[in-house]
Amino acid sequence: IKSIVVFSTADMVNWTFHGTIDTQKLCSSWVTSPWYQGYGVSWAPSVTWRTTEDGTDEFFLYFCNSSHGIGVLKANSPIGPWKSPNNKLMIHRDTPGATPCSAVFDPGVVIDENGDGWLSFGGLDPVDGGNGLDPKNARIVKLKPSMTEIDGLPVRIIAPYHFEANELNIIGGKYVYTYCSNWAERTDADWNAYKQEHGINVSKPNTCTMCYMVSDDPTNP
Repeated sequence: IKSIVVFSTADMVNWTFHGTIDTQKLCSSWVTSPWYQGYGVSWAPSVTWRTTEDGTDEFFLYFCNSSHGIGVLKANSPIGPWKSPNNKLMIHRDTPGATPCSAVFDPGVVIDENGDGWLSFGGLDPVDGGNGLDPKNARIVKLKPSMTEIDGLPVRIIAPYHFEANELNIIGGKYVYTYCSNWAERTDADWNAYKQEHGINVSKPNTCTMCYMVSDDPTNP
């Protein structure tokens, strides 16, 4: 996948095709040393926008370069023209705090009610002593006002049975983090211990389902 398709809709039923974003062309000059900082593919796009103080609209499109890192494109309209502001991946395997993580991929972005940008990412197999229930692969990081650089180190989200497909939203003043769960075995004993440890009282998520978590503070879910 070396391009991203653009559609628009006024009613969420009827859709208009606006062409594709040629990520292969836009990112062809990305830094290629070490190897995973170059451009290969454009998976799992996530987009957000804001209006600046001078009235300018800014759109930010994040996507993953396979499992090796996350890049960003910027435009003043959803249909472009889009540009690569960094000439490289914004987050990759050498980014402090991004690893250990099986896959630095599947970004989910949101701009909160304070105007701060946040990006979630990560997934796949357990790392760093993790297991099926707590893979230790989910990450979140604050973005600088430019929205093209991270502000501080990524931190780990404790997300049970986390696997992939991270996304962020603001709903009713709350940060809402969604993801797809894994195929790990779910036992009542393990889940009851997890519930007691984290002070929750919900049913365990089924295999390979979309899950969500809610927080008042994105760095302390």
